[in-house]
Formats: sequence, structure tokens, C-alpha cells
Amino acid sequence: MDPQQAHFDGWAIIDVLGHQRYVGYVTTEAYGQAVLFRIDVPALEERERVTKRPGRDDTGRYLPVGTTVKEGAVPGYTKLIGAGSIYCITPCTKDVAREAVEAMQPRPLMTITLPPERALPPDPSLTPTMSVSCDDDDEDEDEDEDDDERAIDDRER
Repeated sequence: MDPQQAHFDGWAIIDVLGHQRYVGYVTTEAYGQAVLFRIDVPALEERERVTKRPGRDDTGRYLPVGTTVKEGAVPGYTKLIGAGSIYCITPCTKDVAREAVEAMQPRPLMTITLPPERALPPDPSLTPTMSVSCDDDDEDEDEDEDDDERAIDDRER
């Protein structure tokens, strides 16, 4: 008589050695005498969201609460893990698993807009205060030549 092995088939959070965590649809697969847990981690689509806590984008720029950011898409993947590496399996619903993937999967991040109350006012020292035209340059050169001639005359006296 062959003992029948238990079979897992469902959404779960898997904690493995090395402080790693995977979330996805989990099934068991037998390869000869080895039984592995197959975790299919779902892909994440690109999305925009408003930050709920401060953080930093990919360039290191500070993002206050209320910043609108775009998160890049992340492809899904499959991981096969041996039973000896697993120290915790937490079965859950598909919705809970999707939320966990969203929370823990690193994504490329780009700032769209800062919240208006947190944006810096314009710096007047950075705005141009005087415009220069080509005609003004010619007059300045004439004035400089007159100043040079006066200086020469003063030295000759």
C-alpha cells in the first residue's frame, strides 16, 4: 500500500529560511521522491497611487505624504521550494494574497506630483530680473570705450 501524501493547492504566504517571504498561488509537485512547493507569484500592473506615508523614490528624492506616484509594472514569476526550507505556510484568500504582494514586491517608482501644501514656493533669486538685448550690449561697449579714454587722459595729465 502506498501512503497517500497530503496535497496543498491554494493562495498562501510562505516564509522560508533566510528571512524570505513569498506570496502567491501554491501547489505541491512531486519530482521522483522529492516534493516541492510551487509558488506562482502574480504580476503587478503599472498603477498610480497617492502615498500614505513618507518615503523616497528611485532617485532618492524625498516624497512627503500625499505625493502622487507612478509604480512600474513587475512581471510574475514561479518559485519552487523544498519542504525543508519552509518554516511557515499561511493559507489565505486571493484578495489577502494580492494585497500582500502589492505591499512587499519592490517596484520602480516615479514622482508625478507633490501635494500642494508640501511644495516649495518659487525662489525669487532663481528667476531672472533683468533682460538684456543685443542693442544694450553695443551701448555698454561704447560706454566702456569712453571710460577707457578718460582713464588714459587722466594718466597723461
